[in-house]
Amino acid sequence: MANEPPPPEPSLKKVLGPFGVFLLTVSALSPVVSFYIGGDAVLHMAGSGAAVAFLVGGVASAILALLYAEIGAAFPRAGGTYPSLAALLGPMTSFPYVVLTGAVSFASLAFTALGLGDYVRVLVPGLPLFPVAAGAMLLAAGVAVLNIRFGALVTGVFLVVEITALAILVAVAALHPARSFGEVMLHPVMLSHGALVPTPFSLLALAGVSGLWATAGASWALYFAEEMHEAQSRIGRVIAWTGALAALSIAAPMVLMVMGTDDLKTILGAEAPIATFLRRAGGPVLSGVVSLGAVAAIFNALIANIMAYGRMFYATGRDGMWLAPINRFLSGLHPRFNSPIAATVLVATVAIAAMLLGEKTLLVLVSGNVADYVLVSLAIVVGRRNHSTGRFYKAPLHPIVPLFGFGVTAAAMAADWLDPDAGRPSVILLTGLFLAAMAYFHFRLREASARWLVADGAPPS
Repeated sequence: MANEPPPPEPSLKKVLGPFGVFLLTVSALSPVVSFYIGGDAVLHMAGSGAAVAFLVGGVASAILALLYAEIGAAFPRAGGTYPSLAALLGPMTSFPYVVLTGAVSFASLAFTALGLGDYVRVLVPGLPLFPVAAGAMLLAAGVAVLNIRFGALVTGVFLVVEITALAILVAVAALHPARSFGEVMLHPVMLSHGALVPTPFSLLALAGVSGLWATAGASWALYFAEEMHEAQSRIGRVIAWTGALAALSIAAPMVLMVMGTDDLKTILGAEAPIATFLRRAGGPVLSGVVSLGAVAAIFNALIANIMAYGRMFYATGRDGMWLAPINRFLSGLHPRFNSPIAATVLVATVAIAAMLLGEKTLLVLVSGNVADYVLVSLAIVVGRRNHSTGRFYKAPLHPIVPLFGFGVTAAAMAADWLDPDAGRPSVILLTGLFLAAMAYFHFRLREASARWLVADGAPPS
């Protein structure tokens, strides 16, 4: 008995195929949430130029998805982008990235849950916001800790409702054309002092950055790559195709809606332009049905996001990033469902506490996170030089795509800096957090990082 080998450490199981990863990824990025929440903001900013912004931003996000496809195929581990950055850029970069992503993840989940509470209270007036949002977070976490195949099935059912709601809006818009595609693209207008005026190029550029954020999200697949069969040879294509399809499914409704709006002044002047368009074009019943679809979409995104972030924190604990007791806690798996239960519960609990900060503060925390594109672009440049990436999936036209990523980062930072209410404070705060975490690593964790299991980036067997 004394010579028997110790039992194998529990680990995530490879139980997903490409379609399961696709369902989870699209649920996490949520076309309806991106269109409704991002769409109203861009319509207020750039008027009918929102169609141009979503189309240009969608093309850009589809191109940038190729970067995530390449690093995902090279390092298909749980943890999102973090394992690739650890392998290609080292722990000096990956540690502050995890700290930054962790802070943004809690704020993002809290903001999403409060947004869900707002929608529910529109449908059922008088409900208290915090209990509704906290209850939704707990219910979503309850689904997130189940077996990932069941989670993919649940999110897939919600996704059908979400896509149906989006298809209804597309049909309503397509059946009521008011202007041509060429007019929408070539002559964007915005509301200024009650009159329609041409949208300035500067605002179109800013709106284009917002359109990029609204149509992006294929990188969510990286969080589930370790649980996918034959991920190295398959995940790259899943991410690339998801990036293109997601961009199309979010940008096309915006273009069609602007083409189908008969009264731009009324729509652009409304507090909720998209909901107003639906009520005018489809009637209150149809608008209510689509609003129910939006609630389902937000809840679905909450489930998938909690699943993803739980896996990121699980991966950091399993890889030994923190103190030993914290590592043991985060790396705990459910004995039956084989899901990262401890990390998932932690994510949901901290996110509920973060809701107490309020939506305005949460918006500041999530608005200026521009680290992903620049770090992933740099990682691809390094990976191509040392031949760590490009074997299983290779982004075309290298180095054009990573250079494009650098350019997008600069544009995003400029856009955030021009927003004194949320964007600029967010850039300052998150940049300071990243640099502080980097300094902490340099002085306190550099020697210990040699024991991190992710140091070589090798996928677990």
